[in-house]
Amino acid sequence: MAACTGSEAALPAMPARAPATPAVTAAASGAKPTAHVEGHGVRPHREEVVVECPVKLPQNGDDEARAAALLEAANKQLGASAYAAAWTCADRAADLSPASVEAHHLRGAALAGMGRDADAQLAYSLALALDPDDIETLRAVADFYINGKGDRGRDALRLGLELAQRGSRRMAVARRRRNPPLAADLAVLEAQALNDLGRSDEALTRIDAALKLAPGRGDALHEKGVALFDLSRFSEAKATLARALAIQPDDAYSHQMMGLTLEQLGEQPAADRELSRAVELAPSDLSPAVLVTVAEFKKEIADVLAGLPAERHAKLRGVPIEVVDLPDRADLTAVSPPFPPTILGLYRGPVGHGPHVAQIAEGETPSIVLYRKNLARAVKTRAELSEQIRDTLLHEIGHLEGLDEDDLRRRGME
Repeated sequence: MAACTGSEAALPAMPARAPATPAVTAAASGAKPTAHVEGHGVRPHREEVVVECPVKLPQNGDDEARAAALLEAANKQLGASAYAAAWTCADRAADLSPASVEAHHLRGAALAGMGRDADAQLAYSLALALDPDDIETLRAVADFYINGKGDRGRDALRLGLELAQRGSRRMAVARRRRNPPLAADLAVLEAQALNDLGRSDEALTRIDAALKLAPGRGDALHEKGVALFDLSRFSEAKATLARALAIQPDDAYSHQMMGLTLEQLGEQPAADRELSRAVELAPSDLSPAVLVTVAEFKKEIADVLAGLPAERHAKLRGVPIEVVDLPDRADLTAVSPPFPPTILGLYRGPVGHGPHVAQIAEGETPSIVLYRKNLARAVKTRAELSEQIRDTLLHEIGHLEGLDEDDLRRRGME
């Protein structure tokens, strides 16, 4: 039995750049000066807009004192979400002190806030190269890979998890082990990554460690609610999310999780109110479900099947393809740990390895299920829904043909 949990995108690749070319002046080469005219192979001059660092540097201070002032200013600007100014402060500090871990750490944080992920990766990598065990940097880089603005794939989550775990291990032996907020941050980051990797049973252990250090953290309670929801422990999830919302009443994602939890408990009107509130609080990140009728949904399936090669289509003969709103609890708990209730589709049957048709156990009939509401919530537009139905169906057909999750990942069919 195997489920499709949704597509995962890899981190953006580092941008390519052309090799440096030695500058040759017109006088040295004997050539006539060339005018910078667009359309003649010469790129127009371009200057980046820079937000200056709002700090007065010590007039008689040495480089160390100037760098310290710039780093203090960078921290203040980050706290105010003034990322462009924070970057300038941190970048100037790095000019004065190239081996400063804090300078490159703060450069990475500012660049990430500006949406310059590739540059942020380089800055964070430099900070970790200078000191692989700096706990604050480990926390910041783990957060970047686990909670960054862009899509995060499985490898990014694994990397973030490893960095957070390394930070927790360092906390156990470092003098700063008595810093409860920092230790709690790392434990929450571990739990977030574990939840996203489908290891919610392990996530609960790390969340409990975080809550022991910081009982009033709403984000930790939210993450515990997510873990309990994913483990099909819905009544516990409801109680935990209620505690989270009492602390952070305007957190869109806690309202969203509460709505999904109430739906599983059969409290549909309350669930609808929570889900609507979530969209209201974060309209740029969350959107209403793109629900279509069952008839429209089945037409989408028929169109996908019609496009399959005849040989592949023949393998589906006698295999039911069902459309239901939400997963059945028996299907979720058929594996350990359970499938999360947000799965998009499910293949019921044996999953083998390699490009062969899985052998069917005696008396077992394979089937494929697609979940209408979950698919509707995984997209923002009608066109995206068609794509997601197609991708999910082909994913489950891959399981029917004997491919496991790793086989599908290698084919780009996560």
